Amino acid sequence: MRASHAAWVRRFMPRAAGWTLAAVVLVVAAQRVDLAALAATLRRARWAPVALALLCNLTANTVARVRRWEALLEQMPHRRRATFFDLLRLFYASVALNNLLPAKAGEAIRVVRLHRHRGYPPGALIAAQLAEKGIEAISLGLICGALALLPGANRAPLLLAGSLGAAAVLVLALLRGRPVSGAGKFLGALCALHAQRSWVRSLGWALVSDLADLLLVALCLRALGIDAPPPVWALVLLGVNFAILLPTTPGQIGVLEAGAVLALTSCGIAAAPAAGFAIVYHAVHLVPSTALGLLAVSLPWK
Repeated sequence: MRASHAAWVRRFMPRAAGWTLAAVVLVVAAQRVDLAALAATLRRARWAPVALALLCNLTANTVARVRRWEALLEQMPHRRRATFFDLLRLFYASVALNNLLPAKAGEAIRVVRLHRHRGYPPGALIAAQLAEKGIEAISLGLICGALALLPGANRAPLLLAGSLGAAAVLVLALLRGRPVSGAGKFLGALCALHAQRSWVRSLGWALVSDLADLLLVALCLRALGIDAPPPVWALVLLGVNFAILLPTTPGQIGVLEAGAVLALTSCGIAAAPAAGFAIVYHAVHLVPSTALGLLAVSLPWK
């Protein structure tokens, strides 16, 4: 009885902490933001660009993110190869659980389902998830570095991100990537991913995904009447990704908005339009992925 109670506490406490933190963030935001100005900003929003952003997210961005993951699984041993639609289902299911539960709870479903239903080794799947996070960071850094060459934003953080991304690519290109003799299963799987150069194809799809997300930022800014050049788009994307680097609240509610508002206000944009953008941009990601993810979770595996 005590063991089951302790297990329940371990499962419940992170969720409770996440939702509590989300509630605190929302209360503090409501006290500091001019809600009347924010409401007026949202009422003036143009919803045609939002609809285009939603379409872009559900098509180009989603396909690129699934293909990015698929590239890392191509050479992995398996009982039955996972199809694109298998991975699409798991992608939406994991995103939905991450949106509803704290601490990136949805990441586990990708490992469990692919191991149980398709026979992929768990260690290699976890290594692929870790590699995917690194590839996301490199891709974002490269795009920020490229846009730092254009005028229109604080270039220092963009140049720093670009330098780190380019340095990471150079290091990966120079490393041999051969499996280490005597390494554990996890480290061996990570080395195997590098040896197969599957990260190169995955990085290509990551660049497509980040460019699509950059377009989402531009469309949502346009919807709120914010005129900003491409380097500001990149700064917003960098600020959002930095803010959600560590899992905190379910769906990163409040945290993502804080990163976006900080990036925009640092470029001289007023707080109300910046907050309106953050809400719309987050909704474009959060609402459809959660709805489709809950549907994906409910469907049986064959």
